[in-house]
Amino acid sequence: MTTVTALAAAAFLASAAALAQTEELPQGRDGGTAGTGDGGTPLTPREKVAAQASDQAKKDVDVAGIHLQVAKLYLAGLYGLAGAPSTWDREHGVALFTQAQNALTDADRQLAELQGLAQTNWPQARDPLSRARGTVVRAQSQLRALSVPSRTGGGQDQAGQSVIGQIYKSLDSSRDELNAAARAMGVDTKLRTP
Repeated sequence: MTTVTALAAAAFLASAAALAQTEELPQGRDGGTAGTGDGGTPLTPREKVAAQASDQAKKDVDVAGIHLQVAKLYLAGLYGLAGAPSTWDREHGVALFTQAQNALTDADRQLAELQGLAQTNWPQARDPLSRARGTVVRAQSQLRALSVPSRTGGGQDQAGQSVIGQIYKSLDSSRDELNAAARAMGVDTKLRTP
C-alpha cells in the first residue's frame, strides 16, 4: 500500500469517526446540539452557566407558583367548611389545614431557592422575591396560630374564617411579587404543557 493510499484511508476513517460522534451528540430544545448556541456555535462556559441558571429559575418559578396555588385551594376548602359540625368535617378540616401548611412550606422553600439564584444572577429580582417570601412566612405563622375551625358557629370560628380569608388574599400578592421577579429574570410564568 502506498503512502498516499494509506493517508487517504486514514483521513476517510477519521472523518467517518468524527461524523459518528456528531450524530451521537444530544439535541438541545432549539434543535441544535446541546452545548451550542442558536447558530450551532459552542457556548462559552459563562453562557452555559447563564443558560443553566435561566432553566433553573424557570423551574423554580413554576414550582413556587404551583405551591402557592395549591395552598390557596386548600385554604378555600378550609374556608368553605360549612354546616353543623360533624366528625367528617373535623377530619376533613384537619387534612385541609395540614395540606395548606405543607404547601406554604414548599412555596417558602422554592422562594428561598429562587432568592439564592437571584442573588448573583438577577439583583433586580431580589426585592420582589423578598416581599413574596415575607408574605408566605407571615401566612405560615398566621395559619399556625389558628386551630382547625370546627364550624360551631361561635365567634372564634368566624374569626378563624376571617384569618383564613386574609391569608388567601395575601397569597395573591405573593404571586404578584413572584410574577414581578420572574419578569426581572426574563422568565415566562406560563407553565409548559404537554
